[in-house]
Amino acid sequence: MAQRAMTRSRKSATLALAAALFGAVSPAVMAADANFEGVWNRYPAYADTFSGEPDPPELQLVEPPLKEPYLTRWRALQERRAAADEAGTPLVTDSARCLPEGAPGIMGAHYALQILQNPNLDQITVLGEFMMQTRRIYLNEDMPPLDEINPGYFGYSTGTWDGDVLEVTTRGIVDELRYADIPHSAQMTVKERLYLDEKGILHDDVTVIDPEYMTKPYEFSFMYSKEPKSYKIAEYVCKNDHMIINDDGTLDVAVIKNDPGE
Repeated sequence: MAQRAMTRSRKSATLALAAALFGAVSPAVMAADANFEGVWNRYPAYADTFSGEPDPPELQLVEPPLKEPYLTRWRALQERRAAADEAGTPLVTDSARCLPEGAPGIMGAHYALQILQNPNLDQITVLGEFMMQTRRIYLNEDMPPLDEINPGYFGYSTGTWDGDVLEVTTRGIVDELRYADIPHSAQMTVKERLYLDEKGILHDDVTVIDPEYMTKPYEFSFMYSKEPKSYKIAEYVCKNDHMIINDDGTLDVAVIKNDPGE
């Protein structure tokens, strides 16, 4: 404990000297202990897709606090999805259309996430293996006015360090994006707090704020375990030519032949 205190003391002295010599030290540098660099998978792991087993409780969706009539509509859609899955005719999803998960959906990490954290660049980059998605979190800058943000699936994300916690704000998410089928307004704001616990598990505590659609902020969390350095995320090309979207919104799987003459 004394050694750790001495190390922190030396680090503080070094930062103070750097500030005196070169000016204020960037928060991105000051938070060097909060290192999220690496490849991460959801913790605990998802159930195998074909096992028929439910996901662990920590991974199951929390019902959103939607206003009426949105909540009734959302519940009805979840019932339709469950019934369609049971019948073997699942309803169409954004991923079946090869659309990105966007924010905060990418953080659900159905496939691995790779976080790039370069202290010389005021940006944290999140790479999603699923559909090769890219999310950028810009550090040490103010959030632009909403009318100056070009809406996108990942919106515009800014981040600041509060000690070893990365606090992220995201706005400007396109209206048509529906994380977990949840509707939202153009004014929706997504807040996140990312941090490591004492076991090295990465947490992302998410708060969705949208008074137009929700009765209160919507809160849920993602957790991730780190993969070995040898772990490599793979290329994922979304080629949905095996999916047939029926008129009723259900999906069928087509048999793809290498030779059309077969």
